[in-house]
Amino acid sequence: MRSSERAGRWMRRGAVGAAALALGLGAMPSPAMADSGVISASGVQCQAQWLSGNDWFGIRDGDNNDSDYCYVDYSFNADHSARSRVSRQQDINTNWGYYGITVTSSYIYFHVCKERENDPDICSGWVTATT
Repeated sequence: MRSSERAGRWMRRGAVGAAALALGLGAMPSPAMADSGVISASGVQCQAQWLSGNDWFGIRDGDNNDSDYCYVDYSFNADHSARSRVSRQQDINTNWGYYGITVTSSYIYFHVCKERENDPDICSGWVTATT
């Protein structure tokens, strides 16, 4: 086999390998472009994020030494009417919990709140995300 044939074969194999690598990397999951940033209420005691790729809310309760819990109120209406709620079980751990919803619009409006047993709830401001 001549050296020019070897070089051609090496280049073809290299191109096939590079294409396979690119396909493999393209198949890796990545954050969806419409994911919201993390929002917080009561410092970082309650945090939430909209994850558009899965139609999920992530909710995190950063304080497990109280009688409070975290929740997200959301709406598909800009005036926040017809709200729904997803809640993180009280004081189970400080990891993120994920809660799926049924999406009915191109935009979702939501805020995260810390429910307080004997005081008014503490909530973040409302934010908008693309679904």
